[in-house]
Amino acid sequence: MARKLWSWHTCAWYVGVLGAALALLPFAIPITVLGYAVVWIYTWTHDPRARKNFVKVLPVDPRRVFRCGQALWAGMLDGLGGPTAALVWAFVAAKLSRSTRAQDTAVRDIQYGPLAKHRLDLFVPLSTATGAVVVIFPGYRWSRTKRARMYRPMAQTLCGDGLFVVLPRVGSQGSPADALEDFHVAVQWVVANAANFGADAARVHVMGCGAGAHLCAMYSLAAPLRTWYAQADRMARGAQLLASAEADAALRRMVKRIRHPQRVAGLVLVSGVYDVVAQRRYETDRCIEHLTAAARAFATGEEEAWSPALAVRALRRRSAVLPPELFPRSVLLIHGRLDSTFELAQSQRMFRELRC
Repeated sequence: MARKLWSWHTCAWYVGVLGAALALLPFAIPITVLGYAVVWIYTWTHDPRARKNFVKVLPVDPRRVFRCGQALWAGMLDGLGGPTAALVWAFVAAKLSRSTRAQDTAVRDIQYGPLAKHRLDLFVPLSTATGAVVVIFPGYRWSRTKRARMYRPMAQTLCGDGLFVVLPRVGSQGSPADALEDFHVAVQWVVANAANFGADAARVHVMGCGAGAHLCAMYSLAAPLRTWYAQADRMARGAQLLASAEADAALRRMVKRIRHPQRVAGLVLVSGVYDVVAQRRYETDRCIEHLTAAARAFATGEEEAWSPALAVRALRRRSAVLPPELFPRSVLLIHGRLDSTFELAQSQRMFRELRC
């Protein structure tokens, strides 16, 4: 049987591919060197292990370097196309526009706690106040809110719609538990002083983006978790909520630090992470498991304790009788479909757990 010869279309395609490969060959070495340089510099500046032995932590495998570079590029695009770019643009526009400055209704640097770092900005609507308060956890980091001022234009916009907006500075160089405890102190101050500035203490909402959304979700579960542990310990000392004993002990420590947690009326969660276990697997698949903020924030074995979606599922499966008043009355989840830093599946998982 005679062999079927290639058609001229197939021959033209292969010739075109070969020609393109030969044309790009002089650029292959510079592109490869540039890719390795970017990944190595980022590893040097973001991998905690690089302080001990810089050479050993540098990736050499081309496939790992490629996947790591791909993840870094996608993360940069997330920053340019996500809410960060809008916040920066609004902040710059507010600095350059005199008309926007004249509309600033903030009372700045109010002391809300015993420490010097405990400062907040309170945005008071000039008219048509609804009485509702939004406490914003500013920033995408778990440890501190370094650029809280970037959120002032957004806070002023919400204030223009009749909302009281509170923008606290929380955290330091410490752990997520330190930032969460500072945020708790700020919310306590808002509830205690709401009547003084004309707000309704029963209508306090919390809002966060990225890591802020995660900590807001964790804070909203502090009251149900404290109630569950108190009820369970009456029946059996040392009752365990989570499957891992190490994670359950970490969750107990976190809950104990949040004394007398305030019940919030609602949550606004933007592009957050709610299953840290799944997030760490996702980062490992992308070869950036040592370079992310989550790697520096959460100790190995404690990821489950810092996963609000897993905590909600555990509370539901333990069939504890918890008053519905302990939970927020309303939750708004917002997540970009193309977000590569925190996948859309994170918010979808949280949505499913809250619906059940």
